[in-house]
Amino acid sequence: MASVHPRKNRAGEITSYQVKWRDGGGRDGAWQSETFEDEVQAGVFKTAVDEAGNRWPPGWVKGRGYIVAEPAQPDEKYRFRNYATTMIENRTGIEERYRRDCIRDLKTYIFPTFGECDVRSTEHFSSDTIDAWLRKLELLWIWRGADKKRLSPKTVRNLHGLLSSVLERAVLAEPPLRSRNPCKLSNLPRADDQIDDEMCFMTPQEVDGLLRCFSVRQDQLLVTVAYGTGLRFGELTALMPQDIIDRDTGKVKLRVQRAWKRDEEGAYFLGPPKTKKARRTIRISAGVVEALDELGLYELGDDELFFTGAGGTRLHYSTFGDRWARAVRLARQAGVFTAGKKPTPHDLRHSHVAALISAGHGLPYVQRRVGHQSIQTTSDVYGHLLPEADDDAMATIEASLAGGRAPLRSVG
Repeated sequence: MASVHPRKNRAGEITSYQVKWRDGGGRDGAWQSETFEDEVQAGVFKTAVDEAGNRWPPGWVKGRGYIVAEPAQPDEKYRFRNYATTMIENRTGIEERYRRDCIRDLKTYIFPTFGECDVRSTEHFSSDTIDAWLRKLELLWIWRGADKKRLSPKTVRNLHGLLSSVLERAVLAEPPLRSRNPCKLSNLPRADDQIDDEMCFMTPQEVDGLLRCFSVRQDQLLVTVAYGTGLRFGELTALMPQDIIDRDTGKVKLRVQRAWKRDEEGAYFLGPPKTKKARRTIRISAGVVEALDELGLYELGDDELFFTGAGGTRLHYSTFGDRWARAVRLARQAGVFTAGKKPTPHDLRHSHVAALISAGHGLPYVQRRVGHQSIQTTSDVYGHLLPEADDDAMATIEASLAGGRAPLRSVG
């Protein structure tokens, strides 16, 4: 079995990672090695070596990576590695953190296969070569220390989207470098099977039971506001009194106009929300208004935070997360949750959406309220609803079978 070894300089700093193995896996096999810039890339290659029976993975060229077909030495600016890197580095309207993540994913998952290819080539970039690359991603094991797991369907779809964006740019170039984008022919893995693992929907009764298990009043109010608005944690903890408008109209609204972000050094700062659609204004219920009132809606300064940590600073997710975990444990002991139900703070957002959909509110309204960039996201992600949705559906079907119509119910 191959192994990953950090390589250090004289100062003790890790400068690269070397994958080592004996050819064929036997004791008499000659030592083989390949070197990588970071641990993730090394882990990806280690998995490939193991799956190849402790031999060089098919198509891998030492020091260069996977070669789909020997390029006819494309112009350097059209070599995919250079073309994609330049495109991402010059892209406007994105955060630096996202730019770095794109470059990292290109180096780790896309360049090893397509890095030396010609972005103009229909031989190098075809539905067949892209399908073969997708299949490798689906079978890939990622190592994190002693643990390993497969890439999630969502990650595979994101990587495919990154590759597709580069090829689409080549199609739209002036003059065009390609006639079409072969990524549009791909059949991508479905993420549906992972929804149950990634999301945990809570009923209103479960949220109420969980509230009673918090010992800190601010935490109870945070849960109330989070469930009542569906805000992301970074949006929620950036709320200030200035964001609550139309207070005296009986139709109070909340403006989402900032969220906590991280800069290149990992430091937090207040910046615009996740996407353009995330910058939104939503109605809030009387219960949410009461919670904000108790938090200091009329006492705090307009630019002071509702939710803070020690010394009035940003409330860290991990700090609240520890108290959340304790409350969930107590709720489970009290019978609020079944043994297998393990909600996270973000599941308050999921539960907010599920409550709206199960009550009959349309997807366009839900999309605008929670700030999804696309209604397709709303539709794809929230296919699993609260139990009441099934009850309502069964009542409708039963009434139809009986020759009648189900009674209308209020959704306001």
